[in-house]
Amino acid sequence: MATLASLNPVQSRRLAIVILVAVVAAAAAIVLAPVVIGNRHYNAALDDYSDKLERYARIAGSRAQIAKQLEAIRAKEPKKNFLRGPTVPLAAAETQEAIRGIVERSGGKLITMQPPQTKDEGRYRAVSVNVQITANIIALRAILHAIETNVPFLFVDNLSIRSQVPGNFKPVAGSEPEMFVQMDVTGYVIPVPAQ
Repeated sequence: MATLASLNPVQSRRLAIVILVAVVAAAAAIVLAPVVIGNRHYNAALDDYSDKLERYARIAGSRAQIAKQLEAIRAKEPKKNFLRGPTVPLAAAETQEAIRGIVERSGGKLITMQPPQTKDEGRYRAVSVNVQITANIIALRAILHAIETNVPFLFVDNLSIRSQVPGNFKPVAGSEPEMFVQMDVTGYVIPVPAQ
């Protein structure tokens, strides 16, 4: 390998030019690299902000339609589908009175109603009452239909129906045998926020 002192003038000039080009390239890289990296960063940020602006403009443009839908929902008065009682005892009393009226109007006989059980389900509180009645098939159908169409909404869970007739029962024309019915009837209440 040749040393710097042993280079002829042409080789020395070529080496000087290579070193000069390398120094200029290194200086250019040192200056241009942050500019290129910063440019990419700001381009990405601008693209992101442009996308957000476009989405927000779309959302703002749909405001009138959403306001119309919200008014339609408010006109349906969705709170009427919930029990009115702000506390559990009042909501349970409302449920019990509704069940008592439904059973009596439909021709069934109320045996017992157990104390209510409550369970929080997200924003709502479920109030369940265990009901035991006796009714024939026609009255039971009317009772279940009345519970299903009741306002505020009531839901039947854990329905158990047992026949009370012996195995050798011979039905009389025009009469239906009584059945023992046990079910949980649940209504929902919107709890009052604690203050």
